Amino acid sequence: MRICFLMEPPRSTTSVTYDVLNGLKARGADVEIVTERSGLIDLENFKFDYDAYLFKSHSPLAESLAAAAHYREGTLLNEYPATMKVRDKVLTCTMLLQAGIPTPRTFVTDSIETLRDVVQKMPIVVKPWRGRRGMGIEICRDEAAFDALVAQRASDDTAADDDGGEDGTALGERLIFAQEYEEHEPYDYKAYAIGDYVHAIKRIFPAKTKEEKLGTPVGNDPELEDLVRQCGKVFGLDLYGVDLVKTPKGYSVIEVNCFPGYKGVPEGGERIAEFILKRIKA
Repeated sequence: MRICFLMEPPRSTTSVTYDVLNGLKARGADVEIVTERSGLIDLENFKFDYDAYLFKSHSPLAESLAAAAHYREGTLLNEYPATMKVRDKVLTCTMLLQAGIPTPRTFVTDSIETLRDVVQKMPIVVKPWRGRRGMGIEICRDEAAFDALVAQRASDDTAADDDGGEDGTALGERLIFAQEYEEHEPYDYKAYAIGDYVHAIKRIFPAKTKEEKLGTPVGNDPELEDLVRQCGKVFGLDLYGVDLVKTPKGYSVIEVNCFPGYKGVPEGGERIAEFILKRIKA
C-alpha cells in the first residue's frame, strides 16, 4: 500500500505526524513525503497512482497536487474541497451560520477603522484573514484598546496605499477578520476528531508552555462531542479540530481546522494511522 504525504517532514519525534508515519510503516505501508523540498518534480511523469494522499500542508504545491489528485478521483484525507473550505475563514463562518451551529458574530473589512462602530457596541477579537496557530490575534474589550490597536497598525504599516489593482489581488492581503468577543469560561476548548472519535481539552489562552498546550482533558461531554461531529459533517472532514468557548448560552464554535496537531490525544498517531488504513480499505 502506497501513501503520499503532502506535508513537511516531522520536525520532532514528539510530533503526531512522526507517530503517524511510523504507525503506517509498522503496518506495512510504503510512505512517501512530497514537499517543495523534494527537489525537481516533473509533472508530466509524476504518477498519481498512490492508494491515498494525506493532505496536511498549507503550501501552494501541496494544495495544487491535492487538487490534481482529487480531480483524478484519488483518495485524500482530508478531501481537497473539505480542506479548502475550512482554510477560508469567511466561507467557514457562512457555512457554520447556514448549518445553525452557534458561532460569534463575524465582520470582514479591509479598513480597521470601520470596526469602530462595532467595538462601541461589543468587545471584539481581531484576527488576520489568513492567520494560523493563534498568531496575530488582538482582543479589544473597549474603544481604548481599539484605539491602541489602530495606532499600532498605523505605525507598523509601511505598504503603499493602493486600490488592489483591477483584479483585486492585493485586496485579499488587506482583509481583516473580526469576531464578537463572547464572555466565556476562563478557558478555550480544543476538540480533536479522528472519524467519530473525539478528544477534547480545555486550556488557557494563549497557551505558552508545553503543559499549558496539553491542557486538561474534558472527559465525557455529549453536548461538546455532538457539536464537534456536526462540524465534521458540515465540512466533510475526517481528521479535524474545532476551537470553542463555553458561554452562558452554551458552546460557541470559533474555528474549524483541518488536520490539527492532536496534542494530548491518547495514542493520537496510532489512532490516525489505523483510521487511514481503514479508510483506504473501505
